[in-house]
Amino acid sequence: MADTQRYVAAVLSWSRTQSVTVAVLKRGADDSGWTEIGRTDASEFTATGLHPERSYTFAVVPVEADGSLAAEDEWETLRVAPTADEGTPALPAAPTGFAAAQDGPNVNLRWDAATDGVTVAHEARVGDSWEDGTRIAAGVTGTGLAWAWSASGATRLLVKAVDSLGRTSRAAASATITIAALDTHVTADAADQGALGWPGTKTHLEVDSGVLRQERLPLHFGAAVVPFGSLAGVPCFAKYWPRGVYESPVFDAGQVEHQRVEVDMGAAQPVDAGLPFGAIRRPALGARSGRDEQLVPLGTPGFASQNSWRLTPLVPVDAKIEIDTSPTPGGAWDGWRPFAPGTYRYWRTRLRVTVTGDGLRFVRVPRLVVTRRKFNRKLEGEVVVGPNDPVVVTFPVPFQNAPKVTAHLLGYPGSVEIVAVTATQVTLRPGAAVFVEDPATFAPTVHWQALGT
Repeated sequence: MADTQRYVAAVLSWSRTQSVTVAVLKRGADDSGWTEIGRTDASEFTATGLHPERSYTFAVVPVEADGSLAAEDEWETLRVAPTADEGTPALPAAPTGFAAAQDGPNVNLRWDAATDGVTVAHEARVGDSWEDGTRIAAGVTGTGLAWAWSASGATRLLVKAVDSLGRTSRAAASATITIAALDTHVTADAADQGALGWPGTKTHLEVDSGVLRQERLPLHFGAAVVPFGSLAGVPCFAKYWPRGVYESPVFDAGQVEHQRVEVDMGAAQPVDAGLPFGAIRRPALGARSGRDEQLVPLGTPGFASQNSWRLTPLVPVDAKIEIDTSPTPGGAWDGWRPFAPGTYRYWRTRLRVTVTGDGLRFVRVPRLVVTRRKFNRKLEGEVVVGPNDPVVVTFPVPFQNAPKVTAHLLGYPGSVEIVAVTATQVTLRPGAAVFVEDPATFAPTVHWQALGT
């Protein structure tokens, strides 16, 4: 069986109360006969090694004084199918919004936060398939990670969701990228959309004191609008358009090249949690869907009118970033896809930010800075570190500016903190959890890489 499905256990209990040793027998779905799996004097027994998608029949049989089993009419049988009914926990859903992009010596992986209510972590692999792939990270509780790649060329990355029982989603989200070596062309540009007056295309968004915010809905009474605009998809009692889109101007590199693209959206979006007059707040009852048509957990706060049956969940504010590239100065675009900070190959590029709210709370985008740059020099090395003072690594050749530095332990799990970076040196300090062994006999090695100009 592939390791995408974990074996499970079942606790069997029976009604016999007399003190007697019983044998527990198991028969598989292929009806290949009974197999004894254990004996006990207790009133329950744990059967292990069960396939979650197969059914089994168990029998509890009294054991006679001579060690033989009682007649079959005294057996107590039970059929067990671990995941055959809706009452058992569902497997986690496959991750959505998966994207990967090269960032110098690393590849950044990003995916959407899980909404199925059972996902607790994610696992990532690299390879042609999940079964044949190499694990690069496990137990990732956030929505992304950085992987230090070791070979250039076409690479396939896969991510699965994991629940609290260690079971993974049936399907894996995948992305294929081409990891490229560095070259010598250098460009740099930082475009602050707010400082430029938000020059891109805005849909249901408006500028207020330099901040991009959701556009207020038109007045429902006392205003003559011809033709009358459609309010399809707008929740009841909404004050603002629940979905707004900002598309940045086109960034032209002047030639086809690899550039690292970064986006700074500032702090978390501030919201106004006040509800409009005439609306009440209560938990969502029954099966309710959010704006993405995914079911929301029971008890999610919602709003509704006092004389209306409709209930809309107060789903969290969301800001999704997408990127589009073109290999020509004026030709077709490649198409919008989820954005992950990293290196992209293009002649022209543009970004799209989609802000989604519940129509009641006021959502703002306080800042949006798009930075494009190109590294043309890479230095790397190894250093042995200890548990006490940080280690200062001096670059063999200084950079013009402070470079981008990454570091990881060789052959040992743990984290490395980058304390400070200048154009001439970097200060490294492993996490305290690394030194679980005697520091006198254990000295981990850190591999560092610095990218800059």
